[in-house]
Amino acid sequence: MYYKQSSTKIFWISFFTSLVVSGLVSFSVLYFAPGFLEQMKGAKIEVPDVENLELQKAQMIVDKKNLSLVVTDRKNDSIIEEGRVISQIPPAGDKVEKGSIVRIVVSNGPEAPIEEEKKEIVVPDLTGFDLNQAKVFLAEKGLNVGKVEGKVSSKPKDVVIATVPEPGSRVTIDIPIKLIISIGPGKVEVPNLKRKSLYQAKSLLKDRGLELGNVRRITSPEYPFDIIISQEPEPGEMVEKGSKVNITINRESQ
Repeated sequence: MYYKQSSTKIFWISFFTSLVVSGLVSFSVLYFAPGFLEQMKGAKIEVPDVENLELQKAQMIVDKKNLSLVVTDRKNDSIIEEGRVISQIPPAGDKVEKGSIVRIVVSNGPEAPIEEEKKEIVVPDLTGFDLNQAKVFLAEKGLNVGKVEGKVSSKPKDVVIATVPEPGSRVTIDIPIKLIISIGPGKVEVPNLKRKSLYQAKSLLKDRGLELGNVRRITSPEYPFDIIISQEPEPGEMVEKGSKVNITINRESQ
């Protein structure tokens, strides 16, 4: 009888104890768990600043923050170098959920300059112009002087005798105009007129483009008569075409 009463008493004590413990646990769960879960749910991550960083470096920084990086656009930018981040959304410092997306715009570098349409200009006829005059005239037309080449010509020295491109051609301002100028008739070798007759001397000089200069006559028994015994310039000297050659002829005494 006593044993039955003790067992019953222990049962009820255990039962009520279990109820109290269960109640306390339930109360704790109901009271504390929502706040804890809400706190866990509301844990935010600060968005890092990736503007003006290289794309690869920005990716590494965002990955470390457990966020995702997405390139939404690429644009030309005169300040931000190619391959660097121009802007980001959300901005640096914002708080976001873990795994959130950070959207960025990446620079393509400065925009390539638009080439202006090149204006064409007609090459003027500069034939007969002095070299300096030709240079001034071309500058006034907005054209540049290119190489200056000299050629033998009957025209006076430093006078333009041709251009490349030819007069009348249409060129853009970036095309230089080559000037071909006269360096004069050019130099020729003085022929040997000694022991030649006056007639022979005139023929030789004409063939070389030279002219007969002063003719001096003397009498000398050392040389045959009616031949040239001296000349100036001397044979073999180089002189300009059209130069005069003076001669001395031995003649009989009168």
